[in-house]
Amino acid sequence: MPMQAWQESDLEALGLTPEQCSEAVQWVEAPGRYHSGGAAICAALRTGGWHWRTVGVIGDAPGIRGLTESIYRWVARNRHRF
Repeated sequence: MPMQAWQESDLEALGLTPEQCSEAVQWVEAPGRYHSGGAAICAALRTGGWHWRTVGVIGDAPGIRGLTESIYRWVARNRHRF
């Protein structure tokens, strides 16, 4: 499935709510199986080329996951500045 805005998606079929989607980015692997926030970014990166896959795996590793979420939240709060 290609990436698309949640406003254009059948959220019920994907097992998501509008509240979840407005709170954080979502990555759906299969209906009902999704990742949210920093974990979603890592999951998306793991579908890219080898260098992006490496970043995704490292970002989702135990001990790094908390830092990934902190960075995700900071970027989300400040995205209007980029």
